[in-house]
Amino acid sequence: MKAKIIATFIVLFAFVFTNLHATPLPRAVVGDKVGAILEKLDGKFEVTQIDVDTISVDFEVNKGITENDPRHYFVQFGNFTGSFFDLDITIKPPKAANKYKQAGNVDDFLNKELSIFNDDEVLDSAKILVH
Repeated sequence: MKAKIIATFIVLFAFVFTNLHATPLPRAVVGDKVGAILEKLDGKFEVTQIDVDTISVDFEVNKGITENDPRHYFVQFGNFTGSFFDLDITIKPPKAANKYKQAGNVDDFLNKELSIFNDDEVLDSAKILVH
């Protein structure tokens, strides 16, 4: 009887231990949001998980944009840098904005430093955090 209890315990332990290692770490769930507040530009950058593999990106600045040419303004976070032109960010001085959906996960943005540039000049920076 004692051997049967020990064997059952060992099998149960092995089953639980195996399933713990086989379970992937969870990624963001629908509704999770990350973002950054751009104080100098009176703006925001927000990413929302809208389904398992799609995000909604909302970018808006309300001041600090002085030129109409989107090739002079850049967004940088992590290893990514893109011009307002490349990202289809609409400029109407002193404002700029874009909202779009794309494949992705909000976790890919979390804890990255977001910076907005006019050519080589940093206009504003903020860390992307959970909202």
